[in-house]
Amino acid sequence: MDLTRADAELVLVDHGRVPFEPRPAGLLDVRWLEPLDGGDAVTYSQWSGPAEGVAATGGAVAYRRHRSGGLTSPDRPVGCVVLVSVEFDRTGVAEEWIDLVFSALAAEDEPAPGGISGHFHVSADGLRVLNYAEWTSAQAHRDAMARGDGAVGVGDLWRRVRSFTGLKGSDVRRYRVVGG
Repeated sequence: MDLTRADAELVLVDHGRVPFEPRPAGLLDVRWLEPLDGGDAVTYSQWSGPAEGVAATGGAVAYRRHRSGGLTSPDRPVGCVVLVSVEFDRTGVAEEWIDLVFSALAAEDEPAPGGISGHFHVSADGLRVLNYAEWTSAQAHRDAMARGDGAVGVGDLWRRVRSFTGLKGSDVRRYRVVGG
């Protein structure tokens, strides 16, 4: 799956495994993610336009991809997908927060080993961000979070990321890709 494909106007993230048979019009690609730390499976699907007539099992959230970037290991195989969900108390700040994350990543003297890529999405209502992050392993991500005291990096910019005005909460979950 190409997470940066230009024709993917919409991404749906659904808690539960959505089988898409027969294949609906507009569906470009799909990934099913199995939780590594408990919780529900997740369906991540890309669409060329509105996903009309699709039955969501757990209240799918619609997103558009805002920004993607490589972290430290672009040529290494993906061993873990980390979904970071962030919620804000108002619209208009999600993109600013994403830009702050990219600034924090760029300012790292020694980026966390094991990070491959991050794909940041903003929800249709503008109140949520989803980061679909690829890592070499779940342990590499756990190590980065421990080193960064709840973030994948250290320093003043990461403290600003965690205490960003309007940030209501966040959730971090690890998965492995089981199909698509």
